[in-house]
Amino acid sequence: MKALSITKRIIIQMLNDKRSLALILLAPIFLMTLIYLLLGDSNYKPNLLQYNVGTPLLDEISKQGLTIDGADNIEDGRQKLSNKKADAFLYRSNNEMYLLFESRDSVLTGKVIKEIRNGMNEATGIKAELQTEYLFGSENDSMFDSMGYIMLAIMSFFIIFILAGISFLRERTNQTMERLLLTPVKRWEVILGYTLGFGFFALIESILLLIYVVRVLQMPLKGSVVDMAVIMILLSLAAVCIGAFFSIFSNNEFQVVQFIPIIVIPQIFFSGLITLDTIPLHLGYLSRVMPVYYASDALKSICIRGKSCVDVSADILALIIFIVLFFICNTLLLKKYRSI
Repeated sequence: MKALSITKRIIIQMLNDKRSLALILLAPIFLMTLIYLLLGDSNYKPNLLQYNVGTPLLDEISKQGLTIDGADNIEDGRQKLSNKKADAFLYRSNNEMYLLFESRDSVLTGKVIKEIRNGMNEATGIKAELQTEYLFGSENDSMFDSMGYIMLAIMSFFIIFILAGISFLRERTNQTMERLLLTPVKRWEVILGYTLGFGFFALIESILLLIYVVRVLQMPLKGSVVDMAVIMILLSLAAVCIGAFFSIFSNNEFQVVQFIPIIVIPQIFFSGLITLDTIPLHLGYLSRVMPVYYASDALKSICIRGKSCVDVSADILALIIFIVLFFICNTLLLKKYRSI
């Protein structure tokens, strides 16, 4: 009977906690629906560049569903591929057939290779040999070598989001913020102070993680570690501002954690871990509202392509917009603690 009484109390308590009920009942459905949509069948047709391939083979390849464009020569094809004007470049040289990709991407690469091989087999009647090459990286690269930069961004954002959210919450629940707001300090100064304070430790965490991944785990790096550090610092500040924002809607640490399935996990799906172009229903466009996407895109350009911060200025601008936007939101929401 005592055990049943405890059971009854827990059930009543959970029924009165609407957030926990939503987490238990709705969050798994939301995430599985998202996974189904992301990993479902896609109507995306890869764009293939070709040079000196031959009309009979091109006719068979086009039947497989690829969009085919021509290149003036091999160098022109490589340049267009580097500028992201195509998904792959197929060309013939010295009676050998070569298929060139920008970098390794298990989903897109597998789809293109499969469809080209099917076309080649239909055209020749035999299993044709196809030499696969990459502009950046090689066939021997491990999954970590080709996608480690994505996990670097995800890990940094996740840890700092939790750190900022819980720390900001404790400042409120311990009434530290309430006492601070009794002073003449302005709201934006309070938010700026908290952002810089938590951002200091977020910066240390990001730099430490970056150094460990590059120096100890030997993640390939064609660009500058300083440029990578700039992206990591901006992502950290964005995570601090976003974590602080959602902590305002939480009354305890568990409620901060409840935001993970809604805020953090979708960031993983849209970070580039899954090829955005192949996602059905054009859901890849949702990545444009997620800071991890911009950080991952910038880190890929620096890590894999050897670009600099100047080349990824659009991604940097997007991260700065996230920081400013959530900083303003945090400042406005602080009105609930003090009317000015």
